[in-house]
Amino acid sequence: MTQSHLDKIISLQEVLDHLAEARERLEGIPDWMRELHEEHSERLAEIEKLEAQVEQTRLDRRNAEGSIADLQEKLKRYQEQINTVQNQREYGALLQEIDTVKKEIRTLEEQGFEAMEVRDEAEKSLVEKREAFHELNERYQAELAKWEAEKPDVEKEVARLEARRKELEEELPLPLRSQFQRLYERFDGRATAAIKTIQRGARGQFWHCDACNYRVRPQVVVQIRTQGSILQCDSCKRILFVPDEEAEG
Repeated sequence: MTQSHLDKIISLQEVLDHLAEARERLEGIPDWMRELHEEHSERLAEIEKLEAQVEQTRLDRRNAEGSIADLQEKLKRYQEQINTVQNQREYGALLQEIDTVKKEIRTLEEQGFEAMEVRDEAEKSLVEKREAFHELNERYQAELAKWEAEKPDVEKEVARLEARRKELEEELPLPLRSQFQRLYERFDGRATAAIKTIQRGARGQFWHCDACNYRVRPQVVVQIRTQGSILQCDSCKRILFVPDEEAEG
């Protein structure tokens, strides 16, 4: 009876491992199209960056034109005031204001021209990258459609594994199920650990926990082998088991 509990714990761990892999495939990008996905994402990001740059230069140009219009209106008012000044001091101050506004207009005009140059270059690059992206996007969409067609099979696999997980959990006593769950959560999905042998020269063969490399006492190995005892590593506390290849040794 105890042995069957240990077997079920080992099976549960295996089912959860496969379930995590299946969910990752379902929610992510399969390995066979990962490289294409990364290239597609990179090229698309470049296009979006250029599009944003073009839009920003257009905005900068409109803002510059709006500011120039305001300054020209201001300049017009200053020029109309020239004939109304009362003395040389007022005249000199007004000329200084006019000169300042003209400089601001010239600066904004230069900024506007620079924005147009940047926009023209960005639009040219954008056309080139969109043309190059077209063929890549067609290949990507074809592979994506292929992956979407495969997803129902993966979804079925996830459903099958979920059913098996539930079945195994229900067959375990509640305390043991809770223990497994705590360890599973604590060790990020790895509640069990295999016992492996290690040869240390003339000193002979020793057992150790494959998860943390802590030495396992021989009597622990015997209890697991002969009685199916559910025992934990003295160091990491994972549930220990002896793999088939080690049990045969």
